[in-house]
Amino acid sequence: MKLGSFFLPIVRSYSAILFNSSAKGGIILLLLTFINPNLGIGGFTAVASAYIFARLVGFKEEFLRLDYYIYNPLLVGLSLGYLFKVNFLSLFFFSIAGILSFLLTYILSSIFSYYLKLPVLSVPFVVASSLLYLAASKFSNLFVSSLYPHFESLFNLHLPLLVEGFFKSLGAIFFMPTPFEGFVIFLILLTISRILSLLALTGYLVGTFTKAVFVGSFYQAVSDSSAFNYILTSMAIGGVFLIPSLRSYKFAIISTILSVPIVEGAKVFWESYGLPVFALPFNATTHLLLYVLLSVSYFYVTKIYKGTPERTLDYYLTVSKRFPFAGREINLPFSGRWTVWQSFEGKWTHKGAWKYAVDFVITDENGNTYKNEGYYLTDYYAFGKPVLSPVDGQVIAVVNSLPDNPPGEADKENNWGNYVLIYDKRGFYVLLCHFKQNSIKVKVGDYVVKGTLLGLCGNSGYSPQPHIHVHVQLLPQVGAPTVPFSFSSYITDKSFKDAGIPKEGEVVEPVFPDKGLQKKLNLLIDQTMDFVVKEGKTLKELKTVVKMAPDGTFYLTDGKAKLYFGIKNSTFYFYHLEGDLNSPLKYFFFAAPKIPILYRENFTWEDYLPLITLSSKLKREIFLFLSSFKHDLFEVKVKSSFISQDEIESNIGLPSKEIKATFKISNDFGFEKITFGKEIIIKRRRNHEKTTLSM
Repeated sequence: MKLGSFFLPIVRSYSAILFNSSAKGGIILLLLTFINPNLGIGGFTAVASAYIFARLVGFKEEFLRLDYYIYNPLLVGLSLGYLFKVNFLSLFFFSIAGILSFLLTYILSSIFSYYLKLPVLSVPFVVASSLLYLAASKFSNLFVSSLYPHFESLFNLHLPLLVEGFFKSLGAIFFMPTPFEGFVIFLILLTISRILSLLALTGYLVGTFTKAVFVGSFYQAVSDSSAFNYILTSMAIGGVFLIPSLRSYKFAIISTILSVPIVEGAKVFWESYGLPVFALPFNATTHLLLYVLLSVSYFYVTKIYKGTPERTLDYYLTVSKRFPFAGREINLPFSGRWTVWQSFEGKWTHKGAWKYAVDFVITDENGNTYKNEGYYLTDYYAFGKPVLSPVDGQVIAVVNSLPDNPPGEADKENNWGNYVLIYDKRGFYVLLCHFKQNSIKVKVGDYVVKGTLLGLCGNSGYSPQPHIHVHVQLLPQVGAPTVPFSFSSYITDKSFKDAGIPKEGEVVEPVFPDKGLQKKLNLLIDQTMDFVVKEGKTLKELKTVVKMAPDGTFYLTDGKAKLYFGIKNSTFYFYHLEGDLNSPLKYFFFAAPKIPILYRENFTWEDYLPLITLSSKLKREIFLFLSSFKHDLFEVKVKSSFISQDEIESNIGLPSKEIKATFKISNDFGFEKITFGKEIIIKRRRNHEKTTLSM
């Protein structure tokens, strides 16, 4: 076992208690606990024992990066180190505690995840510490010989009562209920996350003042170090399990108020057995609220936590702009150029439960949908045109025999006319309506793929002129309420859309990928690319390799950062960057966050980048903090176009300036050259080339 692979998860477990993954913050917190050597040794012994045991029984390093497997044993070790003085017997006890805590964490996390769909949080710590405290009362040798007075800080800070109470409560999270240690922890928290710092302060103030109102004593409220439960609850709800926003801050306040009676009620029971309340109230309050929010599918529950609320918010805002309806993309149900007659919330029939629907017609250069006088159905350009399957799926309902209406008339008894309903295995149904009588080519039970001929465009049902109606629903009944979706891979007015909903009057055309370009961008596992990077006057090498993550996604890595990528919707995407933000891989992402897999002259498209694009860390952190109050306050918009068949030019609109970038695709595979502004040039280096960069 390498020292780095052993030490890094352990130090991160310290910062994980504060809901982040900072190794530097973890090291400082680890050292801070050693101000009380008994506390520091107890925590480190327990977490190290848990980690060694986990590796001994076969758990992989990647698995143990899930912080709760390590920080629960750490908390148990700290709780015991706070109580017992270090000697051989107590060290043995700390080791047993760490292993027991790990086993409890594994079992309870499986139960919570499977049955409740909830994170286990620090429930294993509460259970293990309570059991071990009770057990210690029976271990007379350990108890009598090793009990020692609780530690007092060497540093006395003369602070106002409220401030001192806040720092004591913050320190109590690490079993150091003293102002100095709490002050240091707050500085660490402030360095790592301004959002978490704000929530910690808000939680303490709201909880303390709520308790003061109930007990009638402000002094009693601020003197209670179990107020750390208010701090943890506010941080967890407001910045970790919900996307940081004004909504999450409101929920943080509500949950903190709810935790006050839970804290006091738990004390009555726990203290009757001589036990501290631990973090039980924090766990109970957080789980109660989170379970309800998950049950109602609350939109702003965090799907992927990126280590800090700021990074999570940046990721969420970027993804929501880039992939607004991810999971419900469908193809356009035709070939050639069609015009949107009605879009979402259209002015005629797309209202209420059926507002998420789109109607298509064909128009000429004058905007007319028919030739001649339009008296006959055959005068309409859309009539009799092929309707194609927009998804891969199974046909579950077909109506084919209804007559076509004469132009200007509609069948009010059979709104949907002749239709095909297809079930997509992603969990939704696609309804296509108003087919020509007896033109449908598929039957119930058939499996169709994208582009399969379903039938011909007609004028059956509630349809005054021939058109294609398409919508997505979650239930199999025809006419069930519609849900949002998007069309993938289409062109409108020389602008490429990887996914979107065209507006009324827009002319759209489906596009299909260029197989040659797709082959160049379809990077394979273990393919390597070497580059020379010029940043200002500095030259350095960049060696990259393609790897696959455990979840099946691919990424390009230089050993310090991971740039995730993939192909979808006829588009190559750089999804997101993880790891060292100073890695030159970020310029790949910034210069071409997405690339259409087809070339057209005067072809443009748009995308968005995370605020990590900003070179100034201070500015970036300020923008992210302010964005938590108003999500659309700042954005980094990228406008791109092909300047040749293998080269892309982008204009990156930062909040205060615009940067130009170029991205050249290699003739064999991968990327040839990237420029970002005037200072950054990254050029592919082949095996026979020296480490130089010609301008």
